[in-house]
Amino acid sequence: MTKVYPNAIRNFPTHKDGRDFVLAADVNEIQDELTGVETVLGTKPQIYTNAAGKKSEYKDVVTRLDAMQRYDDEVAETVNALVDASQTGWNLPVGTVRSTGSTIRPTVHNLSIQESDWQPVLWNRRITDMPHPVRIFPWHTSPTITCPKTGWWIITMRVLSSIPSGPTSLDHMCFARMYLSDHDTDVATGASTNPRGTRGWHRADLTYAGEWFAGERLQLQIRHMDSMKVNNRAKHPNPVGNITSYAWCGLTYIRALPNAFTSRPIEDVDPALPA
Repeated sequence: MTKVYPNAIRNFPTHKDGRDFVLAADVNEIQDELTGVETVLGTKPQIYTNAAGKKSEYKDVVTRLDAMQRYDDEVAETVNALVDASQTGWNLPVGTVRSTGSTIRPTVHNLSIQESDWQPVLWNRRITDMPHPVRIFPWHTSPTITCPKTGWWIITMRVLSSIPSGPTSLDHMCFARMYLSDHDTDVATGASTNPRGTRGWHRADLTYAGEWFAGERLQLQIRHMDSMKVNNRAKHPNPVGNITSYAWCGLTYIRALPNAFTSRPIEDVDPALPA
């Protein structure tokens, strides 16, 4: 008879001493099936050779199969960590908040910008949020948006700031920045300058794509000033006055970070800041 493995499993008869004659066909069937098993496994099945010809030798086939399964498990764990599929799948958490109007006073010293000249807008309206109990900012007005979950994020902010009335010779400049208040560092900046006689709005669109760590506080800060080209400066020491800034912020969580990233690296600071 010919072998049946690997297409089927042969059932061998049970022989008893002193009762059954063991024929040559009985032995041949066993040999045929053993040859079938060897043919399927091939020679040296405990050795793996990669495309470059490098060999990895294992003690036996079971050890090699265990190593393959462990590698598959590690790959699955890594993929799940990267996309956070074990918790959310592709339903990525998002959040959007608004600032429905923040009063921003003008920069005091045009030639010597101070940190105090940067003023945060006040977020006061939650449109969408992370799933409960995670919150990206308090229920009431807040100058900061707090990171709820360490990961790679995309954060966008759209800013509209009113252009103040003033002397017709006034050039007005408005600056915006995303600012990590815990680290004194900018992660995105924008600016708008309007020439004499312009009326309307300053516009800035800021985008940050990168690491954001749980508990880090993010602000949208504004500063603005005239260009000092004001006729009769003595009569107009502060011609700009306050402006009103409106803002929209959108946050999208992309994926978890590798396990080694648990906090912002110390070298990830704004080089424009003093040491």
